[in-house]
Amino acid sequence: MRRIAVALTILFAASARANTNDLQLWRLGHPDTITVCTVCDGTDTQNQAGDPTAQYKFARLASTLALGFAPAFEDQAQTTGQSGFELGVTGQVVYPRLSPAEWLTEGTSAFAPVPQALIVPTVALRKGLGGSLEVGTAASFLFGSQIVALSGQLRWAIVEGLAAPDIALRAWGTHLLGAQEMDLWFGGADILVSKSFGIAATTRVQPYAQYGMVLVDATTSPVDFNPGAASSSNPSDNRGTFHRIAFWENRYHRITAGVRIVRGVLLFGVEGGLAFGTNPVQHDPVSGGGPSEQFTRVWTTSARLGLAF
Repeated sequence: MRRIAVALTILFAASARANTNDLQLWRLGHPDTITVCTVCDGTDTQNQAGDPTAQYKFARLASTLALGFAPAFEDQAQTTGQSGFELGVTGQVVYPRLSPAEWLTEGTSAFAPVPQALIVPTVALRKGLGGSLEVGTAASFLFGSQIVALSGQLRWAIVEGLAAPDIALRAWGTHLLGAQEMDLWFGGADILVSKSFGIAATTRVQPYAQYGMVLVDATTSPVDFNPGAASSSNPSDNRGTFHRIAFWENRYHRITAGVRIVRGVLLFGVEGGLAFGTNPVQHDPVSGGGPSEQFTRVWTTSARLGLAF
């Protein structure tokens, strides 16, 4: 446990120092006409038309973040039982499929290539409640940024402990923090099927597969689209917001498969996942000739090391 705590401290400290993956939403462009100025003394204000592709890029970025932060499952369908619990550390690797104009961070500045892989370390806890019910919580962060995600889940094992495969239903939700002006919520529900096989009386191998849906909701506070300008007495100068991506309208399929190995109280698991979907770029009608839909696909791999009691 002490080694795990030290490793997490090092990871979080490194993330706080390095900010190459911190977002710069203003580089996406503003979707609507805004009032801009440079000197901002009241003499040089003018209207600047919106970028018809800005909302599309925002929707792609928000959806990729949500699908990348969607918690890795790394679990079997059977619950831990009323007196049991699991504590694990997961390293998830996210493979974004974005153009440089869609991944706007301190490190890329809209010109450098998008990272081929993003690292999302996670600490997860599962606790059984009895009656085939279980709760869980997780905390994740994007390495090289100040972006953190807090997740919670509720599971009901409708079939467990029988000769047949175990089957569980799960609902979960996540809130992303530290993404500058972006307010990102996402969650979903899934069905999980697994089977446990004993080996040499001391080791259990637990393959599993899952299918579910991820729903995404994203808004922003006012964004300064001209951060290099002088301060203005009018707080709306150079500022605007992106349109909302509504929760029930943005649905993504998610498929994962993996295997866990449990020996005594130690567990190790590996998993691969795919999430994809085509959704509207904003909740309200699109104007200005920009794209009205966007397709996002995210691949992930992960590994977990933990303790099961």
